[in-house]
Amino acid sequence: MKRFLHFAVVSAALSTTTILSCFPAPLLAGTVPILVSQNVNFRPPDVGAPDNRQGATHRGEACPKELSIIALIPESNRGLTVAESPTFFAYVSQKSTSVEFTLQAEDGTEVYTTDFKVDKPGIVEVRMPEAAGKQKSLEVGKRYQWSFSVICNPNDRSGDYFVKGFVQRVEPAPKLKNDLANAEPMARAIAYANSGIWYETVSTLAQMLRKAPEDRALTAEWQKLLRSQKLEDIATQPLLEPV
Repeated sequence: MKRFLHFAVVSAALSTTTILSCFPAPLLAGTVPILVSQNVNFRPPDVGAPDNRQGATHRGEACPKELSIIALIPESNRGLTVAESPTFFAYVSQKSTSVEFTLQAEDGTEVYTTDFKVDKPGIVEVRMPEAAGKQKSLEVGKRYQWSFSVICNPNDRSGDYFVKGFVQRVEPAPKLKNDLANAEPMARAIAYANSGIWYETVSTLAQMLRKAPEDRALTAEWQKLLRSQKLEDIATQPLLEPV
């Protein structure tokens, strides 16, 4: 009888070991990669009546018909930021293109401007420098207008092809501050998205993609974010080096 019980215990142990060996180690440890267990689901804030993103685009006669420039902005053409100096994104379809980025206060006062050359088609990234000297920063509660302009004829800027959008800086809510405290990059992106903070959601994911461009799960999150705002036409375009 004792021999039988010993055999039964050993058999059960071996069976358990065999079953457990079929599962990946992360599942046994109770840890699931954050990209699998959590998603970046952007929740657009209530910012009043939306603007027309398509109506904020103008193509000058000097620009070729095949040229395209699309801003990475919510469908409402408005986005929130909690940063003094946020980052802006736009897709440009042609290489060897001169582009000007301008940020203005609502009264038309220029806050920041820069021009750069696009060497290949893709999503350009303009990082607004931190305030220093004459350089200004965004003020909480104020709305600003920005534009990406493709300069098709330097002698006639009325022929520029441009897109415009709006950004408003807000004070982060206590919950967002708490969620961001000591958070990993993906957790930060999720926190920003849940709070409707567009600019930091995009810039955080973009920074992660630059460090891990082959990460399929991360790429899927990026593409899903853009598609959620009907930017599917540029969701698979490459990220270019920051300006």
